Amino acid sequence: MRSTFHLLEIGKRGLIAQQAAINTAGHNVTNANTPGYSRQTTRLVASNPIAFPGMQRSQAAGQLGMGVEAESIQRVRDFLLDIEYRNQNTNLSTWSVQQETLSNIEGIFNEPSDSSLSASIAEFWTAWQTLSKNPSDTDLSARMAVQQKAIALTETFNHIYSQLDTLSNNLTSRIDTKVAEANNYIEQVAELTQSIKRIEGLGDNANDLRDKRDLLVDQLSLLGNVNVTETGDVYQVTFGNQVVVDDMTSTPITNAIAGTLTGGEIAGYVTSRDVHVQGYITQLNIMANTLATGKVEVTLPAGTILPPGVNIPNAVMDANNPRKLAQDVKHTVDGLNGLHKLGYTLNEPATTGGDFFVSANGGPITAGNMRLSQTIQADLKNIGASLRTEMKTDPDNGMTSEVVLKGNGGMALLIAQLSERTFSFNPNNSNGAVSDITNFEGYLQSVISKLGTDSSNAIKMVENGTLLVEHADTLRLSISSVSLDEEMSDLIRFQHAYSASSRVVTTIDEMLDKLINGTGVVGR
Repeated sequence: MRSTFHLLEIGKRGLIAQQAAINTAGHNVTNANTPGYSRQTTRLVASNPIAFPGMQRSQAAGQLGMGVEAESIQRVRDFLLDIEYRNQNTNLSTWSVQQETLSNIEGIFNEPSDSSLSASIAEFWTAWQTLSKNPSDTDLSARMAVQQKAIALTETFNHIYSQLDTLSNNLTSRIDTKVAEANNYIEQVAELTQSIKRIEGLGDNANDLRDKRDLLVDQLSLLGNVNVTETGDVYQVTFGNQVVVDDMTSTPITNAIAGTLTGGEIAGYVTSRDVHVQGYITQLNIMANTLATGKVEVTLPAGTILPPGVNIPNAVMDANNPRKLAQDVKHTVDGLNGLHKLGYTLNEPATTGGDFFVSANGGPITAGNMRLSQTIQADLKNIGASLRTEMKTDPDNGMTSEVVLKGNGGMALLIAQLSERTFSFNPNNSNGAVSDITNFEGYLQSVISKLGTDSSNAIKMVENGTLLVEHADTLRLSISSVSLDEEMSDLIRFQHAYSASSRVVTTIDEMLDKLINGTGVVGR
């Protein structure tokens, strides 16, 4: 016959199994708001039955049931949804960084505003226009305006360049910080993998440790493109094109890997620094250099006295003065500097103007080193505003010398008209200019328009990326997140099962009491 204590064992197993299920539900409830936590379930299975003891097949019912067992506690997680979420997370973080950078660049250019580059260049041209009307030496206020607006223009170039350069350096610092952050995550993932292998090697499921590891990988996906491979006992994490976690071994990354990443914050910072910031520094340098030395065609009016040694092909010269133009002639000069050298200053004898803009370090003119010529800063008379000279005889010694015609503002007018002239911004199609033949204002507007387009595109990509990340996360949460209503329902269900199992134990206890204390008393 069956053991009297068989049912007691069944009841005990029921209590243990339902208690485990209740504990798991309680664990879920308390971690409902824990980041990265995956809902866990207790897998209940019927215990292996035992056959009725005997040498031969008995007529009594066999295969005695042994109750229930909590076979395992498993977490509810979809690996494919993890991959989708991390891919979208990486893409979003890439564009978020670029959108932030482009927004900063827009703030640096600050167009349109009273302190913008376009405002400074417009005031510069206006100052030359005013000087063309008042070029004499009796009132130097117009020359003072040209000098100050030129200084303001160079300072605007210098300031924008300095801010862009600072932004570039800040992005480099952020790359260093993010690389260190990634290495911290990589080291923690390797340590957790070691703990997981130790626990699961004993036959248990390291659910909570796996959640922590997956959360770290999620955070790592913000920094760069991540790929996780788990086959059998092998767990690998690839960051970019480098295996950074190989089971329990971690390999830290260096800044050299930053350039190989195709997504994530690190790649976003690299692109922001090397493409966006450097690209607009390049455009700023092109504008500064072209303004000073870029090829531009002007029309020299008849009556212009060319400086000694200057010859213009096909120019018709005055028969009485081989340096005097008899007709208007088109001539290509090297920017404002080249044009200014054809003009005459207020100095005597007649002296041609020198370079108007110079480089602070003696190299090619850029937005960072552009300066107003020191000679013009020191003396307003060194501004070449005239195109005409005349011969003057000194009544004291009878010596004849060439002097500037101080009332002529022809050169100042030509320089003012440069605002409408077309410069060659990209003569060799190799410097990355956004356009080639256009006027200065048009080129600046093209750069600002490109910046606006880049920024608008980044904003759209961030908006789209946010929707995709939220969708991927919603799908993950629909499977892995804790539903308090569902857990409360499970708690009630398992509580009733626990109570029923305890009733089984109580029933067998009463039976044993009757058997032990209520039988075999005849003859006492």
